[in-house]
Amino acid sequence: MSEFKLSDIFGCEAVKNFGAALRRALRIGDDYASLVELEYAETKEQFVEVIKKFLRRYETVARRGYKGKKLSRLSEKHLEELMNLVDKYDVKPVRAALISYALVKSEREEFPESEEEVTAYE
Repeated sequence: MSEFKLSDIFGCEAVKNFGAALRRALRIGDDYASLVELEYAETKEQFVEVIKKFLRRYETVARRGYKGKKLSRLSEKHLEELMNLVDKYDVKPVRAALISYALVKSEREEFPESEEEVTAYE
């Protein structure tokens, strides 16, 4: 693997979209299994299997929706871009970027900050 800039991975729309979907799955659907499985994916084969399982779980969360609105689904284009990144940079940096995006607050996010408000969403 040659030297690369982290911005090549973190700036990719596919990583941003998959990371945001993982964030929604965590916060709305309590899908901690996908986060843990992703953390332990070391090989391309493991990564692909984790993404498949995540997409299956996310489909359920997206259909259920949030506050009466269905959540957007991930596109084939972004799935292909994500896999191209793994082919180019390997699993670890792509995995780290996905988890990082999942755990940060989005600029548009309107989830509550205080503990009292958080319990209202449960």
